[in-house]
Amino acid sequence: GSGDWSAVGCSSDLSSGINAEYGGFCNVTNLLPYVEMPTQIIGCTVAMSTTLIAGLTIKAIAKHKLNFASFFFPAGAPVGLAPLLVPVETISFFSRAISLGVRLGANLTAGHMIMHIISDFGAQMLASGTIGGGIGGAFCCAALVPITILEMAVACVQAYVFCMLTTMYMKDAHELH
Repeated sequence: GSGDWSAVGCSSDLSSGINAEYGGFCNVTNLLPYVEMPTQIIGCTVAMSTTLIAGLTIKAIAKHKLNFASFFFPAGAPVGLAPLLVPVETISFFSRAISLGVRLGANLTAGHMIMHIISDFGAQMLASGTIGGGIGGAFCCAALVPITILEMAVACVQAYVFCMLTTMYMKDAHELH
């Protein structure tokens, strides 16, 4: 048999949809003041992606047994390149977990930091009590509107990218390339 992949969401569009909705909800909620959701904390996103990749690896090993090792040596590659290809493919495979988590956390944190810096700068300009400070502060406040809209779009795109890459990794583990 092909094995039961429903535990990791490979055969279920519902699971992918729920993951996307949860990720999107957390990502957009991150934009609220004084709110910190798990997807903004890089440690949480890396832990989430590492757990996911570890689960996929365990499931793939259980399904494919020793044939799983073929994942690290592409079909059709010359055997003489094995000493070079196997370490590169192994590093590539295990770096997925880190890159998946860091990509999500870093992009959201960067946007949150930009909004925080601009709003703090605008508040300090307004607090200066000068005409130039008032104009600059108003400009900073006005600039936050399009930046917030952009950050909402980034939050949704990051949830989509996380789910899409996860689905691709599931397919790779299910079919071994």
